[in-house]
Amino acid sequence: MLNFDKRMERVLIKIFNLAMVLLVNYSIIYGQEAVRNITATHVALSSIRGENSKPGILSFTSEGEKPENPDIKIIGPQARYFSIASDKTVNTEGSDSIHLEVLFKPDFEFIGIAEAQLKVTLSKQVALTYSLRGLSTKALEGKNEPPLADVMQTLGYKVDLGWQTLANHLNSDLQGDELAQQLFIKKQAEKVEIIPLARYSPSFHLPFGYYLVDDTKPVLNEVGVLSGTKTYPEHQTLFPGLEKGTSSFDPGDAPFGLFTTSPSHVAYSEDKWNALLFPDHAEHACRIYEARDDQGIIIPGQYLVCFEEAANGDYQDYVFLLKNVMAHQ
Repeated sequence: MLNFDKRMERVLIKIFNLAMVLLVNYSIIYGQEAVRNITATHVALSSIRGENSKPGILSFTSEGEKPENPDIKIIGPQARYFSIASDKTVNTEGSDSIHLEVLFKPDFEFIGIAEAQLKVTLSKQVALTYSLRGLSTKALEGKNEPPLADVMQTLGYKVDLGWQTLANHLNSDLQGDELAQQLFIKKQAEKVEIIPLARYSPSFHLPFGYYLVDDTKPVLNEVGVLSGTKTYPEHQTLFPGLEKGTSSFDPGDAPFGLFTTSPSHVAYSEDKWNALLFPDHAEHACRIYEARDDQGIIIPGQYLVCFEEAANGDYQDYVFLLKNVMAHQ
């Protein structure tokens, strides 16, 4: 049974200026922390072909009208790949909510991105439409993995990465819309959020976090640890699960970088530390892009941070969304 974090983010939706307000909560728990795979209008799932994805959970709470017997439909040419595993009404803190569990299971012959729409009608006045996208891969690891471009498209980000194939290169030449900046500063007083969006790497526990720089070396501050393989291959999926840790931190007012720690080395967002401390691995181990929505419009204060673990230059080994930050000049 999945547990819901009471602190999870809420999206406020107003429809036709009605007095009734619909609160849409979205999160899913893996390990000890909520990992989001749903935005206000978009659900992103991933799976190995022929197998079920991890479920995405949608929770609706209608204030002013009890949500009973919602009409739920999945439509579109590839709707057969998506299903509602369960829907139920639960009472949380005195309010009735509807919880939907969405699954993606592509045919064994299908590899790529499948799309459909989920339509939920709660009343005559309130109807919601979600875009469903599922990323199907051939098998685990190596050349079976999806290109970073497919990962971004499934997640709903329209970013010019600079290449479309799986492998690229490790050169420090900026690719597409890649930023030259390799450090960040906090934008507002609230904590910085770091959300693991994707992981396509070998299976092991992966500590990650931020670092501050003193006079001679980076000082690491662990935020969380990505899981290894459990009942689901957490090392080959969108929204990889956390073994422990959290999804937010407060670096103070100082500039900071990001790091990941694999069994072989630490990868830093700054080239200079990679070259100095781990010269046998990728010097340009991280490519950073401003987050853009599915129309290509920049989302203020959000960045996509893409790490390369090995040497083929695919940069989808670990992909994080960083929120409430600015790139440091």
